[in-house]
Amino acid sequence: MKKIILLSLSLISLSAFSQDRFFARTYTSNVLPQGAVDLEFSHTARFGHEDQFFHAQDQRIELEFGLGKNLQTSFYFNRFQTRFSEGSNGTTTSNEIGFSNEWKLKLSDPTANKIGSALYAEATIKGGDEIELETKIILDKYIGKSLLAFNGVAEFEKEFEWENNEVKSNGWSTPIQFDLAYMYNLKPMLGLGLEVVNENDIAKNEGWKNSILYAGPTLNYRGNRWFIIANYLPQLGNVHQTIFAPGSKVLDDHERTEVRILFGISL
Repeated sequence: MKKIILLSLSLISLSAFSQDRFFARTYTSNVLPQGAVDLEFSHTARFGHEDQFFHAQDQRIELEFGLGKNLQTSFYFNRFQTRFSEGSNGTTTSNEIGFSNEWKLKLSDPTANKIGSALYAEATIKGGDEIELETKIILDKYIGKSLLAFNGVAEFEKEFEWENNEVKSNGWSTPIQFDLAYMYNLKPMLGLGLEVVNENDIAKNEGWKNSILYAGPTLNYRGNRWFIIANYLPQLGNVHQTIFAPGSKVLDDHERTEVRILFGISL
């Protein structure tokens, strides 16, 4: 019992200083204390489209600010690079940059209350012709050395084009995502877990197109004022097959495998 209490106190102390992240993809309800500032780097590599060479790299630099009253905000600089093949004519590379602003409000604590909870919202401008709005409901709970977390995510994405001296947009999409994560803290500074992601593409005039399952291990190693998180996430399959996604996997707009690494430090 004494070890469990010490571990819980260590986790609370760490969440108050060097991080509000324990998983690579699933968010927890922790927020930075007032006046705290964190810098975070994220790199995601995405591989594997059917009948095509495909390799994408997404990088994000995030600056987080604790505002007090259980509220924090973050500003991101994003870079997206994609390399893909077009028939037998070699490969093509595309690059985009973007900017994001995130807000997170903690409603309850995963240790002091029966369950931790938070609300999350993020707005992104991508490549100058696409906007994304993302909202999350965050739930989490500490049980001894274990941490459980769940996110319900809803997005709104819309692209714009310049045509005949007018800005036009022909469609939108509203993907829905569910994230479930478990981590067992082997030591106060080391955690090993599993993340499960369910992505559902919903688009104008097409409806609910697919329901894709990803799952893979996550490793979290943290110091007093820094952390490193690594995650490997292969696609397991498509559990909602339609005319838009008839196969057991979705490998046109989604990847076979994703790998993500995050590094954060308190300033």
